[in-house]
Amino acid sequence: MSDFSSELIGRSGYEREGFAARFDRYRPRPPEALLASLLQLARVERAALVVDLGAGTGLSARAWEGHADRVVGVEPNPAMQAEAERLTGAANVVFVGAFAQDTGLPGGEADVVTCSQSLHWMEPGPTFAEAARLLRPGGVFAAYDYDVVPVCDREVEEAYAALLARRKAVRAERGIQRGADRYPKDGHLERIRASGRFRYCREFVLGSVEEGGAERIEGFARSLGLPVADAELEDALRYGELREVAERVWGDRVVPLRFGYRVRIGIR
Repeated sequence: MSDFSSELIGRSGYEREGFAARFDRYRPRPPEALLASLLQLARVERAALVVDLGAGTGLSARAWEGHADRVVGVEPNPAMQAEAERLTGAANVVFVGAFAQDTGLPGGEADVVTCSQSLHWMEPGPTFAEAARLLRPGGVFAAYDYDVVPVCDREVEEAYAALLARRKAVRAERGIQRGADRYPKDGHLERIRASGRFRYCREFVLGSVEEGGAERIEGFARSLGLPVADAELEDALRYGELREVAERVWGDRVVPLRFGYRVRIGIR
């Protein structure tokens, strides 16, 4: 376990009461097209084993339950792992408490290893080494992230972007580091290539459509998390402004929320 990884997990805010449930309720689910693409690249119709690194509340791991014989979610944060286990009913999906670079799982058995919106928290070298160890020859490692501002409405998107700017200012003022500060997402592909662990690497993009309204867009923004929750922080972030704009534009309607997914792969 690296000092960087353990510090960020400890300061992530995931231990706050109710945060894990909000995370699972409002975050987007991996689209079927993404799963189908990874199975095609792995040259299988159904995976024998999928390992999901940084599994969080199990959103990505549960997506595979109908496409794999076994799914193992690896999550170091106890509160997130507990929520994943509480929400998962499929017998073929299990979770282990471990860091991505030291899963303790047998090697050479996985058809697919994934990092869903999580690779920026991880030390690249050891994580890629562990992913390659877990994969059988020809297996696929995939790190995928979605855009945090969905395509939905100009005014709502502008209000969301303004909230993100306030979050950035709060982080700078309080000295709060993000995983992406050290390992930016736009550098994932180059780091995968530079690791030398994979014979073929590339990036592709996909789209996904989910539904939501004012509650969903505010809940999604809140699910991004900060390691503190107090009245001063609530005042500074002003989540209510985003909700007010969404309610003015949409009323109580449910509308399409279009998420862009950026997928970086390495084939062992």
